[in-house]
Amino acid sequence: MTEPRDQSARDRFAQTLDRNFSVIAAAGSGKTRAVTDRIAQLAQARDAERMLPRLVVLTFANRAADEMQQRAREQILLAKPRPEILAAFNRAWFGTIHAFCLKLLNEYGHYLGLPAPLELITDDDDLWNEFVQQQTHVGRSLSPENRARLLRLASMRHIMELGRKAGSELLRPGEECLCPEINLEDVYRAARMAKKSETIGNSIAQLQAWEEGYREGTGFLRWPICSTKAQGIDQIWEQAFVPLRRWVNQTAICVAAEVQRDYRNFRLERSVVTYADQIALADELLQHPEAARRIRELDPIVILDEAQDTDPAQFSVLLEMTRPPEATSRWLETKTDPPRPGRFSMVGDFQQSIYHDRADLAHYQRVHDALVTAEAGEAVTFSVTFRLDQRQLDFVNATFGEILNGDAGQVKFVELQPRPQILPGQVIRLPLSAELREGKDKLKDRQVARIEAEELARWLKEHGPEKLRARSWREVAILCPRRDWLRTTAIALRKIGLPVEVQSESDLQADSPAYAWLTALCTIMVEAQNHYEIVGVLREIYGVSDHDLAVFSEGRGERFQIETPRAATGIVSSQISELAEIRRAIQELPLFAAVEQLITRTALRARLASLPPEDFKDPLGDVDHSLPAQWEALRAFVSGLR
Repeated sequence: MTEPRDQSARDRFAQTLDRNFSVIAAAGSGKTRAVTDRIAQLAQARDAERMLPRLVVLTFANRAADEMQQRAREQILLAKPRPEILAAFNRAWFGTIHAFCLKLLNEYGHYLGLPAPLELITDDDDLWNEFVQQQTHVGRSLSPENRARLLRLASMRHIMELGRKAGSELLRPGEECLCPEINLEDVYRAARMAKKSETIGNSIAQLQAWEEGYREGTGFLRWPICSTKAQGIDQIWEQAFVPLRRWVNQTAICVAAEVQRDYRNFRLERSVVTYADQIALADELLQHPEAARRIRELDPIVILDEAQDTDPAQFSVLLEMTRPPEATSRWLETKTDPPRPGRFSMVGDFQQSIYHDRADLAHYQRVHDALVTAEAGEAVTFSVTFRLDQRQLDFVNATFGEILNGDAGQVKFVELQPRPQILPGQVIRLPLSAELREGKDKLKDRQVARIEAEELARWLKEHGPEKLRARSWREVAILCPRRDWLRTTAIALRKIGLPVEVQSESDLQADSPAYAWLTALCTIMVEAQNHYEIVGVLREIYGVSDHDLAVFSEGRGERFQIETPRAATGIVSSQISELAEIRRAIQELPLFAAVEQLITRTALRARLASLPPEDFKDPLGDVDHSLPAQWEALRAFVSGLR
């Protein structure tokens, strides 16, 4: 076999230029080559000089776009084209969707009344602060009564941040409604019927204080926290607050939508746009009748790479611009006037989506289905992978065929096919210990990471690089499912004397114990019932063992609280008592003094100094640097103590 088994599908995509395609390209199947093959065929077409300048090749990274353009030029040059063809190819667009949308806005944005030229702003902190300082009456869309009630139950700063982080696709709030009455009698009744305990007493006392403040109608109120599960009190408690929380959410969205609109107008007045603005405004532009007609008359030929990571608004822009000039409404809604033949093709893979905050696989499926059922559209699949040898190929097919089974929202696995002259390859599967297999569902991620790292380190030490067919450890790379597992794995390898170097794309402040530990301490000083963070402080900062924590808790997470001091009768109790005393002592101190006292009384600097220098370069310098760097965050933390 000298050709891939799916060569006919590859040839059809490359050579059939009067059809729209949705290409499903499996991992390592050579999708870049397939795209450049199609571009090379365009360059050999009879009207190539007219078609190539209309070509729009879109990727999600400039580097990928540059590579695509370079490889396409190399293939075109192999055919020794006329100079006019190369000149036409040089006018084709290779770039990101965001950059292309900005180009559309600068050329046609006047139809929406936009200023020109628009510039991209990637860090809008200063602009946001300027906007906030000019806001004198946020929440003008609400009645005075609803605004006053909302601001007693939700932070205006948080609501404004919601409007900021919502991006540029405008929020759609519901109708304003009256604030519902709250009835807590079921909670009190359940508490009276339950067996008396300190936890129930504290929870009910907190609830009564909250209700009294709520009825009086003065001051900001923090939502009361239920610290008991006895007699199902926590569920009754939660249900009692559902109407009020729902009202707060709906009303907050009304205000956030107002902030979102105002802030976008504020940006446009200064001729700047965010990444989200570029897409949302381009989508609006394609709904403007005259602007859409003018853009469509250019007759663009769009090839979209990484289609699985394209969001609905981006799809809308690309599909709408390739429709006939007279088209109206949105194609996916009307199913009339689809993209013209040969004007829209996309290459992607449902199995390879990586941008979870933007990708919408269900919408991608809708676009795929609509495109291939349209008169000039069809689907082809590239299933031959050039990336794997036989053993790896068999392993991937056997493993992911069970996981990606098309059920419960999962995508359907496309079985990979071998490349021509495939090599045998090797797969070694390391069985996990019984401890991890039996208790994995009950362990936290960091515990799973530590156990797996230690078992892997022991296995590598025992067998050496030869087992992996490597000449030295320099030829061995260990990939982790999460970035924060890298350090855990490195520590395990160094403990048994194996050399290791951590390679990560970014250096996060949260990776430094100085930042993470100080943040955790400040958090529990404010959230005294935050069981999860308190356990983390005891485990990571104080070095309390998992065994001691489990014995102390007796399966009851609410025992980890520092709001009410307890008698110290053991390792865990004494540490909790100490934290509770520190919290009480710093409540009346000024901000910086409170944090310094927290650092001193927890011996944070000494604990950081004891960390292994090969893993942490300058933890003491980090803690001193973190104070001014985290000033605003610390201000919010400590103000919660007041």
